[in-house]
Amino acid sequence: MINEIILLAGLAAAAWTDGRSRRIPNGLLLVLFFARILLLICGFSSLIASLAGMATLGGLLFFLYLFLHSGIGAGDVKLFAMIGFYLGAEAALRVLFLAMAGALVWGLIARLRGGRKQEEGIPIAPFAFVAKLILSLL
Repeated sequence: MINEIILLAGLAAAAWTDGRSRRIPNGLLLVLFFARILLLICGFSSLIASLAGMATLGGLLFFLYLFLHSGIGAGDVKLFAMIGFYLGAEAALRVLFLAMAGALVWGLIARLRGGRKQEEGIPIAPFAFVAKLILSLL
């Protein structure tokens, strides 16, 4: 439970900053990282599952970051690596899928309405926050 609260608080802060300035501060991600390390030391979950989640999501988004020269920033890669670190690979992939689906629908609607150009991009942290919130409530 404490794991969920810390992650949701971190995602809310990331959503706020990403939505306003299109940046996810490294300081926020470091706080999330060290909070997770403390939780692991206290025995709240498995280190192996956490590292697997971090490697899976961080690796997947890093691969996309390298080859999709726009659309995914380094902050997005680090944010999803943290989500994987907190949730493990399986649950984090659900968050990623729901966040990307939400961003896709949002982008298509904005594009159809003529309000957003492809080059502008969409901040993903707000969608990650909403996706995690929805999955926590289910």
